[in-house]
Amino acid sequence: MAEGGLLRFKVPQNIDIQDRIIGPLTMLQFVYAVIGFGLCYGIFNGVPRPYNFFLMAPVAIFVLCIDFVKINERPFLNFFMAAIAYFGGPKQRYWHQGDDSDLQIEIYQVEKKQDEHKHKDISRETIMRAVKEVDDPAQNLISR
Repeated sequence: MAEGGLLRFKVPQNIDIQDRIIGPLTMLQFVYAVIGFGLCYGIFNGVPRPYNFFLMAPVAIFVLCIDFVKINERPFLNFFMAAIAYFGGPKQRYWHQGDDSDLQIEIYQVEKKQDEHKHKDISRETIMRAVKEVDDPAQNLISR
């Protein structure tokens, strides 16, 4: 037992790192490699001899990049998907005056609270009764 009677437990660190399944490959990298090199094998057997290497090379390079290349400490697939989104999307935005169909603005105003202590309707008799109950020595509210 540690100080103060509390037990100490080890807190796991780096829990966002994927487990290595086969050699240096994670499960996801292994699946990419199997699919990519299976496609290469299909090209090798299905396309005539001089052309199959020209078709297999880009697929094999792409699979190796997905599995092992990192750009700015991020996987190549993230970089590749961002590049597709950039090149496939519009490069220039246009503003159409008066078109705010997708504009949503909410304005919040703080409500002022009314002073709750200003006007309470308590009669003089109610106050006198409460005072007598508190001041009554027979009740012995405070033990000595």
